[in-house]
Amino acid sequence: MLVLVGAVFAARAILSSAPEAQRSAPAVLLPTAQATVLQPVSYPIVLHSRGTVRPSRRTTLAPEVVGRVTGLSERFVTGGAFEAGEVLVRLDERDYRIALTRAQANQAQAEAALAEQRAQAATARADWRALGRRGEPSALTLREPQTAAALASRDAAEAEVQRARLDLERTRIRAPYDGRVLSRDVDEGQFVTRGAPIGVIYAIESVEVGLPLGARQVPFLELPSVTSPSGAAESDASRSAVVVESGSGPDRQAWSGRILRVEGVDAGTQQLNLVARIERPFDDPERPLRIGQYVRARIDGRTLEQVFVLPRASLRDEREVLLLDDEGRVSRRAVTPLWSDDEVVVVRNGLTAGEILVLTPLATIADGAPVRATIDGREPDEASRPSDVDS
Repeated sequence: MLVLVGAVFAARAILSSAPEAQRSAPAVLLPTAQATVLQPVSYPIVLHSRGTVRPSRRTTLAPEVVGRVTGLSERFVTGGAFEAGEVLVRLDERDYRIALTRAQANQAQAEAALAEQRAQAATARADWRALGRRGEPSALTLREPQTAAALASRDAAEAEVQRARLDLERTRIRAPYDGRVLSRDVDEGQFVTRGAPIGVIYAIESVEVGLPLGARQVPFLELPSVTSPSGAAESDASRSAVVVESGSGPDRQAWSGRILRVEGVDAGTQQLNLVARIERPFDDPERPLRIGQYVRARIDGRTLEQVFVLPRASLRDEREVLLLDDEGRVSRRAVTPLWSDDEVVVVRNGLTAGEILVLTPLATIADGAPVRATIDGREPDEASRPSDVDS
């Protein structure tokens, strides 16, 4: 019994003399975020569109005379390239050579008849003077009506010769410019009539690309005009620049051009149709810009001055951003984007230079909550960080 009582008192002594555990406040884990100091900048707008390449000059070939096709240029095939003045189609010219010979014969007869009338008029004037008559002989005496008729016949014969030569020349259908063949609708031996289409060609000096723009994009574009306010034609340098592209990665190809004109608004889509011109698209045979090719386009728009350019991810619900105060606490701020695309949002009103914008999306954070922020790559000062959280 005495042993049990002694053990109880010994246990109490040990427990009373044991060291007391130290209690400390739980560590506060603040959300981390990237942030940046807002500064106004100038931001050039780039508009995006897509379109199809088409010829800037396209011609439907048609003969001006009738005849049978006797020859075709080896370049007069779909996709064939040709030079200005090259004969693409030859028609049977025999009938037109005969017509030219007859016209030249008629011209010679008319020249002879006119010379005869002029000689007779000169003889009549000499006879008048030889007879000693006074005054001027009459027009009939000088054969003026007959001479005028002979002169008119000579002029008509000359015109017939010119027509016959022109018809003979028209049996050779020549290319009006350097270009390529879009389609051919005639074969050798085929009989063609005046005005019947025999093929379509296009010039290679330039091509056009139709580019539709939505109503939201139009206010940010400098639309081309036919003439300037002074009445002078608008220069190419003043037109909006455009870059058209095809392919991606190592296969990407790009061509530079300018917006040429506005075609109007599409009634179905209500999009504004622009036309871009690309000069000399076939100069590089390794990467020609082909007719009918589908391309992407980047168009230089207006430059917005004194605006704030925010990453798209920093915008919450398309209408607000998070800002940090001097104590590192967040606050919501409603903003109205002036421009936005897949990467950035441009804001002019609602923000002030020097404010700190939170770049990291913080979906569930509340107003006034502290944040451990890295501002423009710099870690925050330890002394400036909040040490506790409001309970």
